[in-house]
Amino acid sequence: MSESRFNSAAGYRHRDFDLGFSPDRIPLRPAFAVLKGEEVVMTGLRYNGIPVEKLERDYDETDFAIVEEIGRSRYLSSLQIYQFVSLRGCSVSRQGIRQRLNRMLKYRVIREYALTAPETGGSLKVYDLDFKGCRIAQDRGVVFHKGNAYIKGLRLREQGMMDSPEDIKRILAGNMIVLGNLMNGASCKRFGIMETMRPSQTLEITDGCIIRTAANMLLDDESLLLYEVVRNVPGALSALEDKLKRYYTLVNDSRYLESNYYGYRALPQLVICGESSEHCLMIDRHLRERGLIREEDSLLYTEDLFYVQGTLQNLYELDEKGERTWYCLPALQEDGDLKTSA
Repeated sequence: MSESRFNSAAGYRHRDFDLGFSPDRIPLRPAFAVLKGEEVVMTGLRYNGIPVEKLERDYDETDFAIVEEIGRSRYLSSLQIYQFVSLRGCSVSRQGIRQRLNRMLKYRVIREYALTAPETGGSLKVYDLDFKGCRIAQDRGVVFHKGNAYIKGLRLREQGMMDSPEDIKRILAGNMIVLGNLMNGASCKRFGIMETMRPSQTLEITDGCIIRTAANMLLDDESLLLYEVVRNVPGALSALEDKLKRYYTLVNDSRYLESNYYGYRALPQLVICGESSEHCLMIDRHLRERGLIREEDSLLYTEDLFYVQGTLQNLYELDEKGERTWYCLPALQEDGDLKTSA
């Protein structure tokens, strides 16, 4: 198995900290819904020549944790950074995180993006690694792949490779799912962001037997959840159709259990994350109309706002009438089986 300590849930068991939000006050709108006219603007910064080696000498455990978490997670908000490093046991306030992020921006360790929309009048700030941060993360053992690869800022701008608001918010929502489950004490062995599931086969893969989702969580050796985040934007359902076809190809290919990239012994279960219950119903109807809901390969659904609540009952299955059958993730003290709620 390709493994790193930044993917092992065992290192994210500290839950005695202020979550940064109140589970009793559920927002009216998902934070990671894509807004009309939303744009991504990278914060412009001057070149800074302080070498990586000097920065590393001056960094403490929390500084390194911030860089490592952003490296594995591709994009994170400041709140998500605070939550991940707190789950690791770092003692730091949200204001302390912001101060550290500002210093890292100045020294070109991280990059900042503002997601702005006319209707809000404000912006959502998110972060990924700059060239120095990528070097530090590699030195610390963060595994980079196509889903979280560092691309130089000049190339991003000149070649039009900047991620769209939808791209960024899908990844943010994937991180939110992992964080919500960890903070609520789900029993989990491993998690990943923007990783691919595929049999062990020679690249380039041409048979469609590969799937990349925003997040995945290995609950135990028999339960692997792939979270495909869908935003309510034009073209999203067509992209989901293609993703679903490749998922069916993957789980019905005998090669996957014989040998796969991460050494998993279980077939993955796809979970579609919609923005709301209405959005999930719309997705389900769309897939049924196109013959993409199959009894032999069941689908589960989840919603953004479940992950700012104190619950592990956050998965459900939809029938033809739109009725929901609920499932609850196992808690740490329980066994690893998914259980149907009463």
